[in-house]
Amino acid sequence: MPAKVLVSEKGEFLDPDGNQIQLRGVNLDPSVKYPSTPHCKTHDPLTPSFYDDADSVCFINHPLKLEEVEGHISKLKSLGYNTIRYPFTWEALEHEGPEKYDFAFMDYTIKVLKKINDLGGMYVYLDPHQDVWSRFTGGSGAPLWTFYCAGFQPRHFSDTEATILQNTYINPNTGKEREPYPKMLWPTNYYRLAAQTMFTLFFGGKKYAPKCVINGQNIQDYLQDRFIGSVMTFYQRIQETAPDLFNDHCILGLETMNEPNIGYFTDPNLSELPKDRKLKRGTMPTAFQSFQLGEGLPSTVETYDITVFGPRKTGTATIDPQGISAWLSKDMRDEIDQLYHWERGSEWEAGVCVWRLHGVWDRKKLKESELLISDYFAHDPSTGAKVDLRYFINTFFVDHFKKFRKAFRGLDTVSFLFLQPPTLQEPPRLKGTDLIDDKTIYACHFYDGMSLMFKSWNRIYNVDTLGIMREKYANPVLSVVFGENMIRKCFRKQLAQMKEEGRDSLGTNIPVFFTEIGMPFDMDNKKAYRSGDFSSQIGALDALGYALEGSNLSFSLWCYCSDNSHEWGDNWNNEDFSIWSKDNVSEIKISNPAPNSDSDSASDVVSSFSTIPHGHVDSSNDEDLHNDYDGLRALDAILRPYPVKIFGEFENAEFDLSRQEYRLTINAKPDPKSDSSRGGTLIFLPKLHFPMGQTIIKTTSGKFVYDPNQQLLKWSHDSGQQKISLRREIESSKRLDDSDGCVLM
Repeated sequence: MPAKVLVSEKGEFLDPDGNQIQLRGVNLDPSVKYPSTPHCKTHDPLTPSFYDDADSVCFINHPLKLEEVEGHISKLKSLGYNTIRYPFTWEALEHEGPEKYDFAFMDYTIKVLKKINDLGGMYVYLDPHQDVWSRFTGGSGAPLWTFYCAGFQPRHFSDTEATILQNTYINPNTGKEREPYPKMLWPTNYYRLAAQTMFTLFFGGKKYAPKCVINGQNIQDYLQDRFIGSVMTFYQRIQETAPDLFNDHCILGLETMNEPNIGYFTDPNLSELPKDRKLKRGTMPTAFQSFQLGEGLPSTVETYDITVFGPRKTGTATIDPQGISAWLSKDMRDEIDQLYHWERGSEWEAGVCVWRLHGVWDRKKLKESELLISDYFAHDPSTGAKVDLRYFINTFFVDHFKKFRKAFRGLDTVSFLFLQPPTLQEPPRLKGTDLIDDKTIYACHFYDGMSLMFKSWNRIYNVDTLGIMREKYANPVLSVVFGENMIRKCFRKQLAQMKEEGRDSLGTNIPVFFTEIGMPFDMDNKKAYRSGDFSSQIGALDALGYALEGSNLSFSLWCYCSDNSHEWGDNWNNEDFSIWSKDNVSEIKISNPAPNSDSDSASDVVSSFSTIPHGHVDSSNDEDLHNDYDGLRALDAILRPYPVKIFGEFENAEFDLSRQEYRLTINAKPDPKSDSSRGGTLIFLPKLHFPMGQTIIKTTSGKFVYDPNQQLLKWSHDSGQQKISLRREIESSKRLDDSDGCVLM
């Protein structure tokens, strides 16, 4: 059973004895983004059933079948991981209709969580996951009925480019791509009519769409209440049917909505593409052009591609929906409203873009239209204040967080609430307010822009992604860093800055947790799958590991996908981030083979470490735990030493993969239970990197006990600043004498 997690006054995670601990693990797993029945992956051809069956889908067995749980958890434990971010979607909970909950899916999920808990030693926190609002807009999250609620006709999204689905790139006869689906095209849906409108209504419908009233509520409140209600219904069912998950400290808590988006807010001129928009790829309609396309009007839009220094205009393209509208006709809307028991306000006219309904634009003739209020979303209509990114986060986003938090704290006052603002943006300034308590965690995400967009690991140069996002550079050229060593340091600096931003805005006592961070595996057009050479992936993930461990940051890698394949990756928009793949099972290629079973015997271990002064190997543990790495990819980089428990405070750490060396510096505290000043720090020391008989330990003070089965080194040390260095001796045949074993520095 895992120990209860506490938080120090400095925002570090602690165990009940006051020792600093680190939480590290994975997102398990992205298969929750699409149903299990029917199995609607994003590379399946688009058919009428995609919409017809939306209310009767089933998510049971996503992310894992019950009989598969133990095997995958075993692999995570072999990596020394202790934490799982567990995504689920609003659609999985409430796909049939408003307040019609899928309790069968909830109960299946509870069985999975119970099985994880029974296996012992893993923490879980729950993630209401979404990407670009819904899988019906090329992402995941919200159920289909939310679009009907807003007056949309989702079947016409592709015709109007209100969204672009990977499914439309697939030939229904062959199941293969008609043409390659562009890398990272799916996030551009955030800037298309459907998703951008849904987020604007969700966060700001009361101020910007007051005519959109449904069942006596503005659509903002209606959508937020349904989302929060479904999440809390799920959470409460876990509490009521599986209280041991909380009593055993398995469930850490709940995260707010994954990667919330700003909608049309901060768009200063609806007739232009915002100059600070970092992602432009493919066709890029302005907001006004997307309004026109949504009502079936043709428009000539700019096209873009991605370069190292940002988006580059490549030309124009004419999109003609030929009169097809993305909005429900009156007859269709009446039928939908009857199905879901909706009654709309008298001012909500059917078949009309909600932004035309509110006077943002108008159609003078059949094919002519005019933008009337170009800065409609750039000012708060109730105060006149300029709506920029900081204003959105500190008002509209905070208003939603306040409602979410109130509902959660009404159910649970002791578990953690993970606060997640928009991606790569500073959190809201809530320091010292009653919206922040000692059970709040700042949840942030980090992805390297270049590696993500180009799906490659460039060792020669990279850019400061966070610096660009913070508008630190007058010219993007100034953000370039050269050389792999400087790139790694740039990553470390960016993560450290995000940690500092969290503490400045939320409080020094608020922990910072990277709930998503990762690297794509399908680099260089999947070259590694043909050659078996994962050096690019290892280099990229090692750079992230270096950055995280430098600030003792807890994290959940994106991701571990139990259905990953080389052909389709994580089965979602050609993403391929999984550290495990079924296509790599029994075909692992690693640079440093793990010791064979003979070298793990108690006698060999004692012989290897018996030369260490003041230390010995604990051979009393007869349990022989099997480290299961089968199917794991870039193992050298994701299997890393780290301080499981620090008797004191963290100061610095670094794992040098190329040199096979790990260094840790701590400020150790005196042990009040002992006459001496020696305390105990636990270090996860994987045998892959530090095999018995080939490891030299140097330290300022200490005795050592190593458990080869758990791969844990217990270091008993003096108080004050203490350092430990562990280095693999490359010449494996060399016998260590007393002077090589342990050196007091």
